Amino acid sequence: MGVGNQMELASRADVTGVRESHGGTSYQFYHCNMHRTRIQVAFADRQVDRLMQRVLDERNAAIRQATCPLPGSKPYDNLRPINIPARLDGRTLLECVVEMYPQIESQQWQEWFRLGHILLGQRPARMHRVVRGGEQFWHLFPDTVEPDVNGNVRVIWEDQTLVAISKPAPLAVHPCGRFNRNTLTALLEEVYRRNSLRLVHRIDANTTGVMLLARSKPIATSLREAFANNRIRKRYLVRLLGHPNRDRFDCHLSIGRYRHSAGARMTDPNGLEARTDFRLLARLPDGTSIAEANPYHGRTNQIRIHLWSMGMPVCGDPTYLPNGRVASRQTLTTRCPPMCLHAWSITFTHPRQRHPMTLTAEPPAWTNPVVGK
Repeated sequence: MGVGNQMELASRADVTGVRESHGGTSYQFYHCNMHRTRIQVAFADRQVDRLMQRVLDERNAAIRQATCPLPGSKPYDNLRPINIPARLDGRTLLECVVEMYPQIESQQWQEWFRLGHILLGQRPARMHRVVRGGEQFWHLFPDTVEPDVNGNVRVIWEDQTLVAISKPAPLAVHPCGRFNRNTLTALLEEVYRRNSLRLVHRIDANTTGVMLLARSKPIATSLREAFANNRIRKRYLVRLLGHPNRDRFDCHLSIGRYRHSAGARMTDPNGLEARTDFRLLARLPDGTSIAEANPYHGRTNQIRIHLWSMGMPVCGDPTYLPNGRVASRQTLTTRCPPMCLHAWSITFTHPRQRHPMTLTAEPPAWTNPVVGK
């Protein structure tokens, strides 16, 4: 039986939260362990459970094959789009890219223009060209070899509607900066060639944990609306620098819409509403603490910014540093200590079958003083 047929049968386990039968097979709620990741969903009997496990095993074997070696480890010409936003209409192309990518110096952009690496179609573009909102240019990176990433992606749940994965770090979710082929979306595309997956939310390149992807446009729209309307609950584990005075605390600081000079977002009283609740789990002897974080809004870097603004940055964060400092560095290397932020669980209503689901990714080693007990 092929993966498609196995998946069709196995996914029937998830059609409803009550006991029923299909073709003589009985279905009911379950709690199981797969790839050391706990999943609470509806499941069929042992036969269907074995089929689901077989599908996951085959998917994860395909991911291992696609990441050994990493696809970005071989030199190639990398073309990246530069899409001009409407707010920059009438500016020169050089002014646009400097404002759109504040972490890159103007001199570097001028050198790329001189080398002919900024293109309009297939021809070099002029840096002083006046552009219009909606125009698209291309940035050529010849003979690109991408930095190593952690390709240990694991599919932890799959049916005909959605896929859930446990994301490792460092691994960017989508092409950005120095990463194109060595990204989560590119790696999954190698495995799900005939059924492209759609992002419905994102987590930082340096953050580990559970993520959802939709298998169709309507499902993606439904899940994105659920995220936007705070109908999906996310729980994170975080190791932070310092010992909070209270066991429960929160932060309501708004977060800016745009990146600052270092390439990082900051708090902004005129920015986007953002609220994070924290529950302390342990104060550790080394001066750090482990807490559970519950963000009520999905702003970029929200948990990291909120803790940093309170003087308790995330341990291992390459951007939001102690003593209120901010660095231009964004993504860690595989040789760096981890950034201690983990998307622990996600709770939502299945977009098609309408029963509740909770997917929980096993906590990483840095949580062992508390969660691993």
